[in-house]
Amino acid sequence: MSTPTFIFSFLLLLQLLFASLTAAADGSWQLLQKSIGISAMHMQLLRNDRVIMFDRTDFGPSNLSLPGGKCRNDPTDTALKVDCTAHSVEYDVLANKFRALTVQTDVWCSSGSIMPDGNLVQTGGFNDGERRVRVFSPCRTCDWNEIPNGLAAKRWYASNHLLPDGRQIVETEKTKLLLLKLNLIIYNVNEHTFI
Repeated sequence: MSTPTFIFSFLLLLQLLFASLTAAADGSWQLLQKSIGISAMHMQLLRNDRVIMFDRTDFGPSNLSLPGGKCRNDPTDTALKVDCTAHSVEYDVLANKFRALTVQTDVWCSSGSIMPDGNLVQTGGFNDGERRVRVFSPCRTCDWNEIPNGLAAKRWYASNHLLPDGRQIVETEKTKLLLLKLNLIIYNVNEHTFI
């Protein structure tokens, strides 16, 4: 064993030893909510210490009704054509409370990123959500704003990345005739448009 390898191995062993002695010595877990009513497929911490959680819409009803008798009407949905249950919530960490949000289209296989202005931009998804852009602004009464056909092409299992100039790039690989093509869409935060 060479000297650099030996030193690295020794330092790694020391780090693991001390980490196990000090890790979470006084910590504990506590259940804050028995249920939030939905499955949290996606989860994003926002700048206002609230967490947005959302799940697919085509897997049946959730355990949380939408407020005010709202319903989601979607003739293309594979599970429920009319769904009066929430598939998204906002969790207030400090108050330990949550509220139902209305996501209109299927977010399964969607992707997203936080913009410089603090808005969560969620793109693509499955079935009726493949070309949707969903924007959530962090405020006490805000809800999802969905832009139909906000994407020029369907996006499924994409990745969103924030660019240095504040725009967002949405990329995905599509297989066509066994060739991989990189499809890019860029979100302009100043104009709230995709190019």
